[in-house]
Amino acid sequence: MAQQCVLLCSISAINDIFKYADDVTLLVPQHTDVELDVEFQNVKACAATNCLKLNLSKTKEIVFKWPRVQYFHMPPLADIEQLDCCKLLGVIFQSNFKMNSHILFILSQCAQRQYLLRLLHHQGLPDAELSVIAFAVIISRLLYALPAWGGFLSVELVNGINAFFSTYASFWLSSVLYDCSRTYE
Repeated sequence: MAQQCVLLCSISAINDIFKYADDVTLLVPQHTDVELDVEFQNVKACAATNCLKLNLSKTKEIVFKWPRVQYFHMPPLADIEQLDCCKLLGVIFQSNFKMNSHILFILSQCAQRQYLLRLLHHQGLPDAELSVIAFAVIISRLLYALPAWGGFLSVELVNGINAFFSTYASFWLSSVLYDCSRTYE
């Protein structure tokens, strides 16, 4: 029997805390009346109050900053690794607000899955079933959370996704031609 856990704690009013399954995400803006290390101590106290154990070796920090701003530097929390990118709910976020890492990862994943679908095709799986599987393992992966991260795509990344969509449509003889920029608008 799975136990359900609810995280109840008080943190400052300006900062947000999100709990998903066994992961906690703390968002702290640059200009706030509460320092990040103080807020992190609040999260640790909250976990202790709720009989939860934080795994500090898995705890990571990412500081989002615009690429052109050179003077901004936030010191890392004590004993916490500061990263340039991290995966959150299946989406790879970069500290410079670009989506290159995520798109390259997703396109390579989809290419691998397309190869597996070709193997299934050569094994004799009917086109109707292949189409359903292709949508489930390729198109849904490309469209997952697109409205959340689609606005951060460069023209080159949009063109790369659209190129994948067009090869997908030609290979699977799909009557639906997806367009990345129209999909997330």
